[in-house]
Amino acid sequence: MKFGHAFKEALEAETYPRHWVDKAVPYRQLKKILGKVREELINNGYDPDTLQKLVAERNAEYRLESDDSQLLRPKLVVRPATTSAQPLDQKTEVDSLPESPVSLSPTSSASTEPGPSALTHDSAPPYSHRQQQTSDGEWVDVPLDADARFFSVLQQDVNELDTLQDKERVAMIENIHVIGNEIAQVARPRKPVIDFSRSDLYRWREILDLYLSAEVFFSTNEVSGGARSSDRARKQLVWFQEEVGKRQLPQKFKIKSSAVAFQHFLSLNATLLQNLQFQELNQTAITKIIKKFDKRTSLGVKKTFPKVMNSAHFISETISKDICAQLSRDVISLVPQVVDYTCIVCLSICWLPIRLDCDHLFCIRCMIKMQNRQKRFCPLCRADVIQRANESHIDMELVRYLERWFPKETKEKQRNNEDERRKELLGDLYVEGAQPPCIVM
Repeated sequence: MKFGHAFKEALEAETYPRHWVDKAVPYRQLKKILGKVREELINNGYDPDTLQKLVAERNAEYRLESDDSQLLRPKLVVRPATTSAQPLDQKTEVDSLPESPVSLSPTSSASTEPGPSALTHDSAPPYSHRQQQTSDGEWVDVPLDADARFFSVLQQDVNELDTLQDKERVAMIENIHVIGNEIAQVARPRKPVIDFSRSDLYRWREILDLYLSAEVFFSTNEVSGGARSSDRARKQLVWFQEEVGKRQLPQKFKIKSSAVAFQHFLSLNATLLQNLQFQELNQTAITKIIKKFDKRTSLGVKKTFPKVMNSAHFISETISKDICAQLSRDVISLVPQVVDYTCIVCLSICWLPIRLDCDHLFCIRCMIKMQNRQKRFCPLCRADVIQRANESHIDMELVRYLERWFPKETKEKQRNNEDERRKELLGDLYVEGAQPPCIVM
């Protein structure tokens, strides 16, 4: 199936918003203009084979540059000694060319619609008389109209896609703020006493932990890190939804508004996925039409086009990374994860947290053990601070924070600490899970 037809079907198949489809790359229009570009080059005597040879011999260059207003100005220049290429309807002897660079008519502006070229007009002067010396001295311009029209249409569309991306970015960020507020209301712990019947803290913590593990749109993996493709993002999003379903987390919500917030969260991810698919589809269309341009003209703009486009978003980046960062700040960070407050020694919650002079945190039991073993250096930065730690190094503000956000984990850690302490005191007399026996009676 030809790409133009496949492109049209893909735009219709995914039920993209109408205003998105209206801004899609006009692939068929560009393809028609490309036919005129090829025709104009051939009429000037520069068929693809001739151009390929001239470019290879460094006797011709196609320069795609932007002016002060950031508009693309394509220009084909050749060396005077090699301007023997003739229009198909004219005959001009090479010997008639002057020895010094001669004049070509200026290229048309990028907004000019390609029409009947003066090159094929019966009254047109010989080709050598229609050349204009450029500022490069040894190079002369070849007048072309259709290529300016081609890049004018393409540049305008890329700029419109950039504008569309900006609007969608703003809309999604606003939705993230709304969803973040919804989740904050249903997931926050209650004061002064934790009331689990009025909080879905642990359900949301599990949901967001799964979401972080899924790495739907952006991966931090060392091997396959970076932004996801739309296909991979779809698979990861499906995995996330399936895992949430297997654990029946939505059914375990105790607050009705949690279910609404969860649906809004899924809807936001679906919108972001659709945006990523639309972006990839249009980027493929641009890649295809530029590749076709090079194939039909041998002008070689594949490498230079992305550099001169000055595209804020569409060519140079995707919005998935920025949106994921915003999602992390405004939603995921609202429900802190225990992994962010884990002691690196015992790999459980850092309770009671000892903040060393080097600012690193360890739980109090691990700190006591390190001191008893005469350890001196911080396991993270190797600063000589272990033996200086005492009760004043307990981070009481963090203690209150952990009690509020991790009530189950802190209580479990306290029990484990007490059991471990009893085991140290009683030695062989200690029975796990039992109260310490009386050794007097």
